[in-house]
Amino acid sequence: MSPLGKAYLEKLYHELRKMPEEERIDAVKEIESHIEEGLLSGQPEGVILKKLGEPRQLAKAFRSEYYKQGMKGGDWRDMLRMIGFYCTTGLLSVMVVPVLATIAYGFGFCAVLILIAGAVRSFGVSWINMDFGPYYTVPYEWSMAYALVIGGIVGGIAWISRTYLRRYLQFVSERYSHILPSGRG
Repeated sequence: MSPLGKAYLEKLYHELRKMPEEERIDAVKEIESHIEEGLLSGQPEGVILKKLGEPRQLAKAFRSEYYKQGMKGGDWRDMLRMIGFYCTTGLLSVMVVPVLATIAYGFGFCAVLILIAGAVRSFGVSWINMDFGPYYTVPYEWSMAYALVIGGIVGGIAWISRTYLRRYLQFVSERYSHILPSGRG
């Protein structure tokens, strides 16, 4: 086997790091024998490796198979971790993701509308109301400044919500790959 094939097997072994050592070695041996059979039948090594696909995707398939077998009676700690993960992040995500997404994109859209309204009202359009409390209407000359302040506040809330939405989704994805035995490739 050439250095290319050996590098492929090393990468596969590395990508299988979330599996027990014995399972990792078995998977690498299986692929190694597949490569050797192809070489003996006269196929070029590059063609064989291309048919196998990227080591990351192949490792994902092996982990998935391992995980499916584990569901039939695997390690009880893995099962408890999976249950804990889905009960916490799964249920929490049902509330957190829609709320943060609605705030982020709804407030972002409103910030743009506020800025447009301020620009239009500064030209004397009377049907756009900008009231600061029940007894004070913002003068037309100050419409854009008022819109910049209010739009900035609303836009800031949108930006903060979007930032925390992205952080939450990254956290869940990271935890998913660390907790579940099959992981994410």
